[in-house]
Amino acid sequence: MKLAPLIIERFAKWIVGGVPFESAKRIVTAAADTGLPGEVKRAIAFAQLTALGYDLAGFLINLAIELAVAWLKAKSRG
Repeated sequence: MKLAPLIIERFAKWIVGGVPFESAKRIVTAAADTGLPGEVKRAIAFAQLTALGYDLAGFLINLAIELAVAWLKAKSRG
């Protein structure tokens, strides 16, 4: 069992919230294989999370995206 993804996930759910972070993970995972540049992927993820209507400040949406990226990278290592 990899510890880093679990720690990232617990921290993100505590800071951002469980449902928004699960959505961020889903969106980031789907965008990972698109071949688009990172800035475009981030903009798409930001727009999708905003469209879902989560009552989060912009910096928390950005944090959710960054933590989802870190979670995905930590999960794929090893």
